[in-house]
Amino acid sequence: MHDFDALPQARVVRKAGRLIAPPPAPREPAREGLGTQLRLMLGLMVGLWPLTGTVLLALGLLIIAGNATAP
Repeated sequence: MHDFDALPQARVVRKAGRLIAPPPAPREPAREGLGTQLRLMLGLMVGLWPLTGTVLLALGLLIIAGNATAP
């Protein structure tokens, strides 16, 4: 597949009888690093706090049950 984003915008449009060049294309967003991914994951965990709390409670209870039955 060809990537046509690198081609310059050479198109000119006519608006009210005047030739106007279109606005420049927006810049490509920078690649997301590990910090951005961790920030997104933390945001999801905070946003879904009831589900996160329920999962953590279930894991805690499973750990307590596993330790209580150990010899």
